[in-house]
Amino acid sequence: MTTPPQWGAPPPGRPPYQQQYQQQYQQPYPPQGRPPQGYPQPGHQQQPPPPQYHQPYQQQPWPGHLPPKPAPLVVLAVLNWILAAGMLVIAAFVIMSFLMSGGTLIIGILLAAVIAGFGVLNVLGAMSINHPHFPNTIASQMSGLFTGLVLMVALFRSVRRGVAELVPSMGSAVLLAVCVFSLVLATRPAVKQWIVAKHQLSLAQGHVPRNRR
Repeated sequence: MTTPPQWGAPPPGRPPYQQQYQQQYQQPYPPQGRPPQGYPQPGHQQQPPPPQYHQPYQQQPWPGHLPPKPAPLVVLAVLNWILAAGMLVIAAFVIMSFLMSGGTLIIGILLAAVIAGFGVLNVLGAMSINHPHFPNTIASQMSGLFTGLVLMVALFRSVRRGVAELVPSMGSAVLLAVCVFSLVLATRPAVKQWIVAKHQLSLAQGHVPRNRR
């Protein structure tokens, strides 16, 4: 049994773990009549926080580089070159058929020139896709649409002639399928997004479209 401390003697010291607990978890009480710091003062109306306005999201240009050109856009340019070559072959075939049949050569040349003109439109479409700063698919879509109409007329004409026009019919059908596939590729979302990003990057680098000069 322990003896009580003597009167006037200092109390015995507390163990170290009790002192550490008191320093960490027991905070001193605030002075009498004064609220702790962080609480509103008596008679003070707390102001509501100022409203925060969120700025609208603005799409920033790509930071100096772009991802690789999407595969549908690369294939679209190749198909435009294929359509251009095919239309030139059809134009040459028209001239040869007029020479062999003994028809009016002037009419054959005019018809071949019209068909070759659609081939030139496909060349312009491929070049607009591969533009170094501002590529677009507008020329490719227009050339594909008009080329498809011409190929449909040529295919209908060849089918009506029967077996004698079997090779031209097959050629027109293949080119028509290529034309439809190119129109589908031109409307792909990945193609549109990449073209928009490329235009923004070119404008950020200081390039100006030709129609704005």
